[in-house]
Amino acid sequence: MNQKTVKKINYVYLLLTILLPIALIALLGFVGYKFFPDGGTGAVICFMLPTALSVVWWLFGPSTIWKLRKKAMEQQLDQQGFTRNQTFYGSTHTVVVDIRKGVIALLFFWNPFESFIIPASRVTKAWTDDGAAGSGFLRGTSRVSFLFLIDGIKLRVDTFTSNQRWKMNDEHVLTGISKADMWVQVLAEAKEASELRNGTH
Repeated sequence: MNQKTVKKINYVYLLLTILLPIALIALLGFVGYKFFPDGGTGAVICFMLPTALSVVWWLFGPSTIWKLRKKAMEQQLDQQGFTRNQTFYGSTHTVVVDIRKGVIALLFFWNPFESFIIPASRVTKAWTDDGAAGSGFLRGTSRVSFLFLIDGIKLRVDTFTSNQRWKMNDEHVLTGISKADMWVQVLAEAKEASELRNGTH
């Protein structure tokens, strides 16, 4: 386990992911303008190739890194004897819990090269947010999450998301709430086990 502060975003990685392709487009655009002022195949390649590569990178690059890093973290946990009782694969968070040992492993989409394996005793609060809004027949939600605080840092993990509002009694929403409630309970059990192991309960 490590005692370092949880860091959801590596801003260097975020900026490189976004800006490097833009720099490549600008560089080859300059090359095309400088060496192929009359156009032609060379100019087309200089302008079109980096743009196409950048689009492919933005669409598939970060997501591929994310998938590979999740697998690498799981292998690391298995090698360390971490029992993966519960694992949640969110779009931007992966949360893995060893309930008996009271340990939580975290990995974040925008900080994929740094995993956090911490005692669950550092969780100070965990709760479900059903995202309910509106009243009467308009009452509904487009997002259900479970949230928890670690060292004062709020982590939100979605169990249901949609681009439209769903009624609160819809099966998809109820499933999302059930998952969120389960995870709040899992975190509570892990926290209790961690405090018992550390003699702080």
